[in-house]
Amino acid sequence: MKPTVRLDPGSGGRVASLELDGVELLAPRHGDDWLTWGCYPMAPWAGRVRDGRFEFDGEQYQLELDLPPHAIHGVGYRSEWKAAGPGALHLDLKGLWTFGGWVEQRVDLTDQSLVLSMSVQAAQRMPVMAGWHPCFRRQLSRGGQAELLFSGGYMWQRDDAGIPTGERIPVPPGPWDDCFGDVADPPVVRWPGFGSIWLESSMNSWVVYDERTDLVCVEPLSDAPDAFNRDPAILEPGETLEVWMKISWDLEQ
Repeated sequence: MKPTVRLDPGSGGRVASLELDGVELLAPRHGDDWLTWGCYPMAPWAGRVRDGRFEFDGEQYQLELDLPPHAIHGVGYRSEWKAAGPGALHLDLKGLWTFGGWVEQRVDLTDQSLVLSMSVQAAQRMPVMAGWHPCFRRQLSRGGQAELLFSGGYMWQRDDAGIPTGERIPVPPGPWDDCFGDVADPPVVRWPGFGSIWLESSMNSWVVYDERTDLVCVEPLSDAPDAFNRDPAILEPGETLEVWMKISWDLEQ
């Protein structure tokens, strides 16, 4: 049975379903929860922004606090995206993000992998981040409970507000809701008796959220959360941030 993917443009341009051999991998939606289901693009920032505030080019900016007291995961995950051709979705940031611009996501499914690519283009000089937020079911309709194989070189220390302090510390035992760097090997999620997936990305920061018993999220980011308040990447007018993520799989016979 060939793999299938279903996009939901009206729910943040996310991949709402990824089925392998007829088995759904992605966590389902529950009620009004936008944060922990499917696999959604994060732009023009990813992770938390402390108190939803940042300074850029001498001006102060206030974002909507969608996870009070912080802003989280950009403006795309709760917005309605538009179709932009086969496997492509487009989001105009005008009216959603002070600096305007646009985001485009492209989806390419083969028998062995799902590749997501994203472009974030600036209309004016602006800070930028991007990433994806895939959440996988711990228990599938077939096989055993999910096992996460993940090894980070270091972890970003978090303060009491859950925001990275800028300090890098040794990786403690999980479970985690944390950001990691120097991840040498692709993260793997394995369901004994069903198969494994592994994730690769052009981005070098990874957030792992595996504190819940029903799902595990493994998220590539272009920088650690709250980068807007440290040393953000900057796009000049007309410039584009290009990122990608690949999910590959190997099913047990």
